[in-house]
Amino acid sequence: MPKKTTENLTSPFWPQLPAPVDGRMFLLPMAHFQSAALQASLRFQTEMLNFMKSRTEHHMRFWEDMLSSDYARDGFDLYCAFWRDAFQDYSDEAERLTRIGTDVAAETAKQVREDQEELTEDVARKMVM
Repeated sequence: MPKKTTENLTSPFWPQLPAPVDGRMFLLPMAHFQSAALQASLRFQTEMLNFMKSRTEHHMRFWEDMLSSDYARDGFDLYCAFWRDAFQDYSDEAERLTRIGTDVAAETAKQVREDQEELTEDVARKMVM
């Protein structure tokens, strides 16, 4: 017959929480973090789709202008203007995505910090009681 162990399987150094603490409170900060990550991902995808739509329209307009130009000089000017605008658009979009990322990260950090403070106060209040 196998031996039964009656010793406690948790470490004596592991913090012992009072029983009435709601376990969902521990999961709430992680849920807010995951929600913010999903929101940021969807915002990035929306921004990128809008940007690619805009760039595709510019590209089509460039080819229409190239085919309608009469002189080689006009073609070279159109080509240079197209790439100048493309580089500017790409750098503006990179800046916009970076700004969105920092805004989402700051908001997420604020929300998780508030959740953590609420959890800490709740645990401290129940340990005192």
